[in-house]
Amino acid sequence: MQHASRYWFMALMMTCAGGPLLVIGENSLGWTYAGNILIISGFGLFWQGVRVFYNQKALWAVQGLLVSLVATAFILFGSRQAANNLIIATGQLFTVSLTVWTLLTKGQRQAGTWVASGAFGILVLGQGAEAITNILQLLNLIDADTYYQYAAWFLVSAIIGTSIANLGFLLMAVDQLKSDLQALAMRDELTGLPNRRALNARLPLIEKRAKRMQRPVTVLMMDLDKFKIINDNYGHFAGDHALKHLAETLQQSITLQGAHETGFLARIGGDEFCILIPDADLKTATKIAEKLARTIANTPFSWKHNRLTLSASIGLTHWSPSQGTSLSESLSDADNYLLQTKRNSPQPQEPFQITTYQSPLAKLA
Repeated sequence: MQHASRYWFMALMMTCAGGPLLVIGENSLGWTYAGNILIISGFGLFWQGVRVFYNQKALWAVQGLLVSLVATAFILFGSRQAANNLIIATGQLFTVSLTVWTLLTKGQRQAGTWVASGAFGILVLGQGAEAITNILQLLNLIDADTYYQYAAWFLVSAIIGTSIANLGFLLMAVDQLKSDLQALAMRDELTGLPNRRALNARLPLIEKRAKRMQRPVTVLMMDLDKFKIINDNYGHFAGDHALKHLAETLQQSITLQGAHETGFLARIGGDEFCILIPDADLKTATKIAEKLARTIANTPFSWKHNRLTLSASIGLTHWSPSQGTSLSESLSDADNYLLQTKRNSPQPQEPFQITTYQSPLAKLA
C-alpha cells in the first residue's frame, strides 16, 4: 500500500506539472509536447500504482512504449492543434482504460474501488468525446469554433475525474488498512493460526452450511501435556517454539488426512487448540483425532540441542444439525471431554510421552 501511494503521489505531481508547461509553451510546440507527455506519463503512473496496490509488478515496458509512441506521434502529426488534442486524448484514454480494467478485475470491489473506477469512467467519457470531436475537426466535419463550444466540458471532466479518482485511491488505502487490521485481529501472532475471535466468527458459517447440507461437524479440543514443564525446564521461548511446532504439525497432518478443504484449525489460548471437521462421520473423525495425537508424539522438535517429544490430549464431540443445540455449545462439551482425557491418562514418568487418546463414546451414542 505504501509503494502504491508513492506512485499515485508522483502521478498527481506529474499531471499537475503538465498543466503549467502547456500554459508556458502555448506558442511553443516543444513545451506543449513536454507538458502532454508529462500528463500521459502521470496517468500511466496511476495505472502502475493500482497494479502495485494489488501486488502486481509495474509494467514499465508498456508505459515506456506508450510514451514513445505518443512522443513519436507528436513529432510526426502534432503540428496541428486538433491532431495534438487527439494524441493526448488517445494516450489518456489508453492509460485510464487500463486503470479501470485493473481496478475491476484484480482486486476486491469495495467502496474505494467503485469511486476510483467511476471517477476514471467520467474521464474516459470526457476524453472519448475529446478524441471524437478532434477527429471530426481533422475530417473537416466541424470547425474549431464548434469544438471550443464543448472543449471546456472535456477539461472539466478531466479535472473532476482525476480529483475524485484520488479520493477513490485514498478510500482504497483505508479499505486495505481496515482489512489488514481485521486480519490481524483474527490471527494468532505466535503461530499464524486463526485465533478465538476467528473461531467465533467461523462457527455460525460452518453451522449454517451443516444445516443446509444436513451434515455433521466434529469438534476437537486439544492441548499439550506437561506444557508447563517445557517453560519451567527450558524457558518460555522454548514453549513458544513448541507451540509453533505443534501448529505446523497439525496443519500438515490435517492436510495429509484430507480434512483441510473444509476443516478449521485455531489456537484459542495458551496451549489449547480447536479443530472443526465438517462432513466426517464419527468413525472417520475419531481416526483423524487418533492420528493427530500419534503424529504429534512422533514428531519431536529440537531446542538448543535438546530433542523434545510432545504429546497432546484430545477431547472430541460429534455435532449434528438434528440435535437442537448450537455448534458453539459443542465446544464446551469437547472441552469437558478434554479434561476427562487428561484426568484418566496415566501419569508418565518422563515429562514428554504419548497420552492415550480417549473418545467420549457415551456422549456420542
